[in-house]
Amino acid sequence: MISELNLTNIIGLSASFVGLGIRIPQIYKIYKTKSATDLSSISVTTAFFNQMLWFSYAYLQNDFSLLLSATGHFIICSTLLFTKIYYDRKKRLNEVTL
Repeated sequence: MISELNLTNIIGLSASFVGLGIRIPQIYKIYKTKSATDLSSISVTTAFFNQMLWFSYAYLQNDFSLLLSATGHFIICSTLLFTKIYYDRKKRLNEVTL
């Protein structure tokens, strides 16, 4: 846990929240357009596995701020990955039926 809220922890948590905010517009665009074709499958999958590794590292280090950040980023990357899979599959199925 955060034993004391010092400048280092404040900077780390601030960076975490800003980093989480970077992906929110992308998720919003996917939701509004119902399309994820602009996203690279390789980069989204790589980001997903990267966040799994960061989460594991933060857990093993017992670092609360890093664990909080890794959890948030993992949720965001998971959302991107699953929406990418969902909308790409939906698009393929629509093309086949047309």
